[in-house]
Amino acid sequence: MPTKIKECTKQHLFDVALPNQTSTYTVISHKSVIDLSIECLENAGFKINQEHYRCTGNGNIAQGVYRLTFMDDPELSMMFAWSNSYNKQMRFKCGIGAYINQTGSSMVCGDMGSWARKHTGTADTETEETIKEQIKDANMYYKQLVKDKESMKEIHISKRQQAQLLGILFAEHEILTTEQASIIRQQMSRPSFKYGNPDSLWAFYNHVTIALQQSHPKTWMEDQRVLHWFISDAFKFNKVEEVEPEVDPNQVDLEDMIAEVESEEETTVTEDTEGEAIDFHNAAVTEVCDDNPIPEVTDAEAEELVKGQEAVDQKMAEEVEARIENEDKAEESFTVHLGDEEGTSYEIKSVEDMESLQKHAKEVLKHQEDDADFDLDFTTKPEEEEIDVEDGDLPDLF
Repeated sequence: MPTKIKECTKQHLFDVALPNQTSTYTVISHKSVIDLSIECLENAGFKINQEHYRCTGNGNIAQGVYRLTFMDDPELSMMFAWSNSYNKQMRFKCGIGAYINQTGSSMVCGDMGSWARKHTGTADTETEETIKEQIKDANMYYKQLVKDKESMKEIHISKRQQAQLLGILFAEHEILTTEQASIIRQQMSRPSFKYGNPDSLWAFYNHVTIALQQSHPKTWMEDQRVLHWFISDAFKFNKVEEVEPEVDPNQVDLEDMIAEVESEEETTVTEDTEGEAIDFHNAAVTEVCDDNPIPEVTDAEAEELVKGQEAVDQKMAEEVEARIENEDKAEESFTVHLGDEEGTSYEIKSVEDMESLQKHAKEVLKHQEDDADFDLDFTTKPEEEEIDVEDGDLPDLF
């Protein structure tokens, strides 16, 4: 069964029994938090207009909210809030926020204005210093929230966008219960208050803060912080823009001057080097042209020169072709030895050599008997290879 959250008095919180203090757990009593908060606020010049306290049934988890009279903005009052526990379920937290006068709900900065401390060691003595530190910067936190409010008023969001934001807060960030999500949906359809533009981001923000009034004291401050952080981050209205310092146009930046001089020197060296190379080339060409002046030639003379050059080229081509053909024919040479009594041999290098060989072979065959055998020794240079020829047959070499 869920723990019942109820409004309570300050005296009720004073009467809640304190837990036992151990070596690892330091008790921060509700009474000490209340007394320190009121004392520090008054010492800082703030007047408390209203005090609101809530706690669980047994009082182990408690929350206090103080509405202050400080009002630079008619819609927002400054607020100081704290949360504390006796059952180790949460740390002590405190921070500055804003009280929305129209709805009675609250705003807590998403990235500043809150502090949490575990109940260990010197937590009790540090609590006072922490409360003082938060109150010291109260004016800065409050002005930031006023600025954020004005920014949200200028942002228009459709019903579909509101539904998407509701879904993210419920399903992703989990700061809403199903009951709170239902409250927000009802506020979107039938808002309890008029916000000028009902479709502004500020109107939707109020729908959520109304629902967060039902949050458990253990999570209330964190739920408020997550809401403000998510909205400001999603719409970037709370982003601090870096402003570049103004620079005197007459002021000389030493680093810029050095970089400029080095750049000019590099450019000058490159241009000079390229210029010298071009000048040297042009001078060489001029010198050659001066020593060997080109004679003037008419069109007719030029045509004759071209024809003469073509004839020379043709003749050279024919000579080259003939030389290649002769080299191909002489590429192989071989020797044929006839097996006659004289031991005649022929070195075959051309067709003429082969014809002489055939003529001599016929004469040999004419004077010898049919049983006379002779051999042809066929040798191809550079290797020695013998070819036997009988009955006067010669190899078909060509």
